[in-house]
Amino acid sequence: MNAKSKYSENPTFCNEVIFNDEHIKVTKKWCWNVKSIYEKPDINVLKVLLDGESFNCEGKSTFVSYEGKRLTDLEFDYMGDWENEMCCIGINGKGYGFLNKNIEVIIPPKYKYANDFNNGYAPVYNGKEWLYVDKNGNELYLKNQYQRLEHFSEGVARVSLLNISWEDLAYHSEYPEFAGYWGYVDKNGKEVIKPQYIYAFDFIGDRAIVAKGKWTVDKKWDNEYNQGKYWSEDELWGVIDKQGNEIIPCMYDEIKRFVNNDWSKCKDYFAVHVGGWRNGKWAVIDSNGKFVTEPIFEDIYYDYYNGLFTYRDKDTMEDIPLGIYDLNQNKIIFEPMFDDVTFLEDGNIKVEIFDKKLGYTVEKIIDKKGKEIFRSNYTSISTFKYPYETKIDRNSKKIFGLIDKNGNILASCEANDIANINYIEEVDFKEKRYLFKQNEKIGVKRLDGNIIIPAIYDKISLGKDNLYTVCIDKNIENSCGLCKKDGTIILESKYYNIQVCNNRTIICNKKPGVEVFEYEIVR
Repeated sequence: MNAKSKYSENPTFCNEVIFNDEHIKVTKKWCWNVKSIYEKPDINVLKVLLDGESFNCEGKSTFVSYEGKRLTDLEFDYMGDWENEMCCIGINGKGYGFLNKNIEVIIPPKYKYANDFNNGYAPVYNGKEWLYVDKNGNELYLKNQYQRLEHFSEGVARVSLLNISWEDLAYHSEYPEFAGYWGYVDKNGKEVIKPQYIYAFDFIGDRAIVAKGKWTVDKKWDNEYNQGKYWSEDELWGVIDKQGNEIIPCMYDEIKRFVNNDWSKCKDYFAVHVGGWRNGKWAVIDSNGKFVTEPIFEDIYYDYYNGLFTYRDKDTMEDIPLGIYDLNQNKIIFEPMFDDVTFLEDGNIKVEIFDKKLGYTVEKIIDKKGKEIFRSNYTSISTFKYPYETKIDRNSKKIFGLIDKNGNILASCEANDIANINYIEEVDFKEKRYLFKQNEKIGVKRLDGNIIIPAIYDKISLGKDNLYTVCIDKNIENSCGLCKKDGTIILESKYYNIQVCNNRTIICNKKPGVEVFEYEIVR
């Protein structure tokens, strides 16, 4: 350990049982007089803030194991997130480098700037030029000097002779991070497509969207908000292959890809804008540039599933209803009428629409012909997991429930005393319970309305293994504790943050110091 370090002391070990009953045993394992500790479950270590307010700004940090063993003597002034099992770290006076998942310094902190790893390489700046470094610390120098490097995708990476960000543009762009003067290099550092595009995207498969044009800094565009910034009078968008051939000619006002969880189902189509922004329209083309639809759409959205995409009949920043087009039938199947649209994997469609009979906006699930799968009065239907979670948010009350795909009610927490509840905040359907708020305090009820934990807390978080973090007073810094699902207190309310970790470790941050516990479930 560095003898000169003010943070060189190690954690103090305790091994003290502080709670034990027929269900759970909790042991205080160690404590440490540091600012805070947080779990990094993806690499099975803990991040330690030794001093300061942040891991990435005006702070000192390091790593420790769940068992309380400090894993490195180094103290970092910057600690990034873990990407591809590598962590970017920075030390004042030295620079940026990288650790591996074993907390070993693989790349010494020597670079002036560094970005995260992706696809085996990280862009770094040595003070003179940008280059790439691999996970073994080998440096890949480029034949030309660029002002900006991006990550590799499909074996090539975007490189730019200009470093442009959103604040450098004289106008609003949906793609400021893709603005520059772009070309592409391979993993040997060879320039395979020379810089020539004012916008360029990463390759997906063997296609990349690009835009030709010319950046100018013209005083005629200056105003009190924009002065001396980049402007492009003409943008000509197209699609290239890895040899730089224009598979789709650079002739469109804009091109964008459709988005879907299953990329293979939408990779063959692009949305294109033709005819100029004043009088032009959007259309759909295939991957070879052939028109699949006529240019009849004012706006096309990114969402796509199995031939379906959404569009609008007005191109504006305002909320305009969505319609749905079916490429399989080559026709509009729903005129614009929906506030929101989500394509479901079973082929049905979740839509948000104003219900005249109910007098408010609801979410419904319909088929491609518009038939409702079930009658819905729900303001929200969460279809990301099954069973579906529902919510009715009306008149300052939130009523939650659980339904199957046919709309049959599996559970509802619309209790008889709902009028006495200001709102229901969170539902744990596995345990058939929910958080409710009453008289400005929060408690826990069963879905049948029976109270489990009285409304005496300012905050309750439903956690792992039915352990609940509770806060007795949100205005008091150290007021968080831990209880069982029946409300039995396990840890007193004297911490400002509690994490219940995946490996049954409990990290309790307080001011000052951190206490770490382990628990075991008694069967």
